[in-house]
Amino acid sequence: MKQKISKTNESLAFFDARLDEVRMSGHERLKAKARMAQAEAIVDGISALFGLIKRALKAPAPRSYRRTSTSAG
Repeated sequence: MKQKISKTNESLAFFDARLDEVRMSGHERLKAKARMAQAEAIVDGISALFGLIKRALKAPAPRSYRRTSTSAG
């Protein structure tokens, strides 16, 4: 995650610094940072999905251009 895309990336340095303060092995620290990156990717995906749904609901409904006629009956 070298590119800052979402709002949560702004505080990613804070969480990295906080993880560095916690006593744990290097392997555990690496796993924790990987889990944070996975969680952020999932949240970004869900956010994109909701954005897609929102745009789909705002799109105008397709109209039928056939002229309705009264039935002969």
